[in-house]
Amino acid sequence: MGDNATSLLRSLGGERLHTQYMRGASEAMMAAVRLEHAASDQDFADVHALATQELGPGLASLDEIKRVDALTGASIWVIRRRGEVTGFLAPLALTASGVAALVDNTFDAANIDQKWVARMGEPLAGFYCWCYAGKDQVSRGALVLGLRSLIDRYFPDLPFFGRDSTEAGARIMRHLGFFPFDNTPHLFWRCASVMEMAE
Repeated sequence: MGDNATSLLRSLGGERLHTQYMRGASEAMMAAVRLEHAASDQDFADVHALATQELGPGLASLDEIKRVDALTGASIWVIRRRGEVTGFLAPLALTASGVAALVDNTFDAANIDQKWVARMGEPLAGFYCWCYAGKDQVSRGALVLGLRSLIDRYFPDLPFFGRDSTEAGARIMRHLGFFPFDNTPHLFWRCASVMEMAE
């Protein structure tokens, strides 16, 4: 991709409404990749415990993930096996302000500013892969396939961002076709539509 991520991002045109980021459509889309919206205090507690266990300290607090999910209505999605939460995916829908904060490296993933995230049904400018973790290989594989579907099938016209906070995370991003975002430290991105045109 070279050092042209900023110009490619600009070509996407910023915030817009998306038919998949609407009440009902969002749940159906996620159900198609075997994920369901976290629904109970226990779900959120399981998600936070799994994230801390797999990724270590320094993540968003349990109260923070509940607050952000309540803001958006669509931030924490879980996979269950035999009734137990065995993995989760947390794609944050971003406003233009959220994208700008990622690019200028002022985005604090442990303390999400409400102006950075789009509520369900509002225009959005992209997604941030806030966190994901699975207890076992089956769950982790399903989460990666789910994320690939979001990026390449459901939202090919929107940029997805992630940070290489762990080596495992960096490997997954490379596997999914993410590229470093110009000179922003540790920031990677993928947008299927513009990257296919640039190849």
